[in-house]
Amino acid sequence: MFTIRFLPSGKSIKIDRPISILEAARLAGVQLDSLCGGRQRCGKCKVILKGHLPPLSPPDDVERKLLGDRLISEGYRLACNTIAQGSLAVLVPEQSRSKAQIILTSTQQLPPPNSLRPPLFVYAVSVPSPTISDPVADRERLISALEKEHGLRRLHTDPYVVRDIPHVLRSKQGPVRVLVRGATEVVGLTEEREDGPYGVAIDVGTTTVVAYLVDLLKARILSTKSSMNPQIPYGDDIITRISFCQQTEGGLQKLHSSLISCANSLITEACNDIGISHEEVMEVSVVGNTAMHHFFLGINPQFLSFAPYAPAISSAQEYKARDVGLKVAPSGYVYFLPVKAGFVGSDAVACVLSTRLHRSRLRSLVIDIGTNGEIAMGDKNRIMCCSTAAGPAFEGGHIKWGMRAASGAINQVRIDPTTLEVGLKTIHNRPPIGICGSGLISAVAELIRTGCILQRGNFNHSIKSSRLRDGEDGDEFVLSWKDENPTGHDIVITQKDIAELQMAKGAIRAGISIMMESFGPEIRRIYLAGAGGNFIDSFDAQLIDLIPSPPNCQIIACGNAAGHGACLALVDMKKRREAQRIAGSMEYIELASSTRFQDLFVSHMFFSKAIDS
Repeated sequence: MFTIRFLPSGKSIKIDRPISILEAARLAGVQLDSLCGGRQRCGKCKVILKGHLPPLSPPDDVERKLLGDRLISEGYRLACNTIAQGSLAVLVPEQSRSKAQIILTSTQQLPPPNSLRPPLFVYAVSVPSPTISDPVADRERLISALEKEHGLRRLHTDPYVVRDIPHVLRSKQGPVRVLVRGATEVVGLTEEREDGPYGVAIDVGTTTVVAYLVDLLKARILSTKSSMNPQIPYGDDIITRISFCQQTEGGLQKLHSSLISCANSLITEACNDIGISHEEVMEVSVVGNTAMHHFFLGINPQFLSFAPYAPAISSAQEYKARDVGLKVAPSGYVYFLPVKAGFVGSDAVACVLSTRLHRSRLRSLVIDIGTNGEIAMGDKNRIMCCSTAAGPAFEGGHIKWGMRAASGAINQVRIDPTTLEVGLKTIHNRPPIGICGSGLISAVAELIRTGCILQRGNFNHSIKSSRLRDGEDGDEFVLSWKDENPTGHDIVITQKDIAELQMAKGAIRAGISIMMESFGPEIRRIYLAGAGGNFIDSFDAQLIDLIPSPPNCQIIACGNAAGHGACLALVDMKKRREAQRIAGSMEYIELASSTRFQDLFVSHMFFSKAIDS
C-alpha cells in the first residue's frame, strides 16, 4: 500500500497498485480538469509532484508537446500520463482545478394554465362505505364513484396506489382527492392542498444538468436546481464518454447511474426548497442530446459514434419513473421527448418547440452553440436541422488557457486600437485565471478589430507591441501579464488557439450555409440558445463570422430554450404531440458525408472582416 496526497485540498487515498495520478484524483474526490477524459489530448490536467518521489517514467513526446519545455523544467506533469507506484504528494495548481461553472437556468414564462392540457387532473370524489350486505372491494368502489361522478371509464390503477386505498378511504371524512393521469390511470390519492400536483423538467446537457420543479396545474416554476454533469470526469465530450463506455468494464452502468443519481439529487433539492417530499413529484420530462438520452435510459450509445450514426430509439418514450431509477412518486411517470438523429437530440426538438420556429411566418435560425452545434432553420412550412462537430473550443477545450465559464474566467476583452492595452472582464470580477468560450470569441473579435489578426487567422507581424510576441507554441498575444493574475504565468492567446476557434466556428457556419443554400439567404430572426449563445456578444459572433449578418435580422438570446421546451412538454400534453410532429417533420442533413460541407468548412475558417493578409 502507498499513499497519494493531493494539495492544497489535503485529500489522500491509499493505493495497492500502479495508478495514474488522474485516476487517483477521481478516486480521492479531487476535482481535476481533464477535458479529454484522460486520453492525453487536452493538456489540462497539469500537476506538480512534490517531496521525495518514487521512480517515475519520464515525460514522453506527447506530454512534452502538450506542456512545453518551460513547464516541464518547473516540475509540471500531466496527471493522465504519470503513473504513481509509491507514496507522493501532488500539488494541483489553480488553473487545473475544476471550478463551479456558471450554469444557465433561465427560461421564458410558461403559458397561462387555462390554455394547457396537463397530464394529471385532480378529482374530488365521495366513495360510499362498504356494508355487510354489500361488501364491495375498496378499489372497485373508488373506480365506480369516479365513473359515476366524473364520467371516467375503464380506469386502471397503479399497484402502489392500491396499497394506499384502504387506509385513505377509512381515514378521511368527505370527498377523496384522486390523481388521474390521461383519463386512464389512477396514480395517486392526495390531501387537500393549495398547490400541486408537481412535476420536474430535466435538461441533460453534456456539461450541465438543470431541473425545474413545476406546479403542473398552475404551470408555475417553483424551484430551479442545477449541477455539473457528473460524467465530466470520464470525458468532456460525447465521443470520449462513448469510448469510456466501450473500453471500461461496467462503463455504461457508471455513466447511467451517475446521471440518475444527479437527477435524483436535483429533484430532492428542489423539493426541499418548497417543503415537499420527492414522492409528491408525479411527472418528469427529460430532454438532452441523443447520447445523454441513451445514457439516461441505460442504452449503449456505441452505434452513435460511427456511420450511419443511428440511435437505438428516436420516438417519444414514456415509462414508470421507478423503472428508470428516478426517486419520485412510486406511481409517477417519466416522459422522454423524441430525438431526431444520432447527433440531433430531444434538446434540439425542445428548442424548436420553445422558440415556436415551426409556427413562425418569418424564416428563423436556431443555434445551440456548444461542442456539438445543433442548428435548425425554417418556418411554419419547412424546417431543416443538422449537427456540426464544433469541438470543445467554445467550452475552453484545446485552448492553452481555456476553461469553462467559472469564477475568474475572462469573458470579455477590449483592446485599445492605438496602444493595444487590454481591458478584461471576468466572471464574478475575480482576478483572471483563464479564458472561457465567450471570452475567446471576444478576444479574437478585438484582435480582428485592431488589425492584429489577418484574414487567414495568422498574427499581423507588421504590428509592433510587447504583447504580440513569439512564444513556446509560436506567435501569441498577451491578455494578462503574470504580475496581474494569480497563476504566476502570462495568460495568452496563441496561434493554435485561434486555429481551434477557426475550426469550431467554421463547422457551425458551414452547417448554416448548407441550409441557407437550400432555403435562400433571407433570415429574419436568429435565436442563440444555451449557455454558449446566451453569453456570446452577437456583434463579436458576427465579426468572426460565427453567425451570418443578414439585413433587418433580429438576434435573440433565448436562454435555456431546451429547458423551456422540457417545461412546456411537462405541463401540456398538446406540446408533447407537437414535439413528436416537429421531430417527424424536420429534415435532417447528415453533414459528415457531405463534400459540400467540407468545402464550406474550409472557406468559413477565414475571417472575412479582417485585414487581407
